[in-house]
Amino acid sequence: YNYQLLTMVAMDQYGNGQPVQYSLIETNSDWHMAKCMDHFKRANEHWRFVRIVIVDKDMREIDIIRKKFPEARVLLCHFHVIKWLHETIRKSKKYGVYEEDVLSQMKHTITNMTYARTPDAYTSHRDEFKSLALREDRTELWDYFVKNWDECCEMWVMAYRVGLPHFGNHTNNRVESLFGKLKRYLKGHLTMRASLKVLLAYQRRKEEEY
Repeated sequence: YNYQLLTMVAMDQYGNGQPVQYSLIETNSDWHMAKCMDHFKRANEHWRFVRIVIVDKDMREIDIIRKKFPEARVLLCHFHVIKWLHETIRKSKKYGVYEEDVLSQMKHTITNMTYARTPDAYTSHRDEFKSLALREDRTELWDYFVKNWDECCEMWVMAYRVGLPHFGNHTNNRVESLFGKLKRYLKGHLTMRASLKVLLAYQRRKEEEY
């Protein structure tokens, strides 16, 4: 069967992640995701109050969220931003191989860019990253960064989310934690009916704990 689970998690007044919708779908396509969000909107008359959605960097997913929740800001998970950029500079051969000390400095500037609290601070750390990326007349890494990260810096740099109602949450770790717990019970061989029973049983336990 191998159904895909699409879960929407909201943060409650105590800062805890609470699942507000489970969707078992045949495949993780744009159409299926859009339908899941349509269902959420039908079931929640106050859906327009959604102000922030935190996701990883799946542009197809982001486009759908923006269409379905036009009043919400889509932000990138800080954990994934740092992880992806670190892996890009270290593992991707198409951007060239850098010395270990240069990679170490790049990792440091990536973290500084992510958590920069003003646009000027971000620009300063970005220029530092640029000087490292352009060493030995290389341009590939810097060109990639400008196109894929600098142009959407308002989605991941702290400076552009300081005044937003994120309640100090800058990752989707709550969703990842939930998936980790559900994977103990949800298995690929389960039917739709059996999978729903697992989800409902888990949700009942959560509500009793709450």
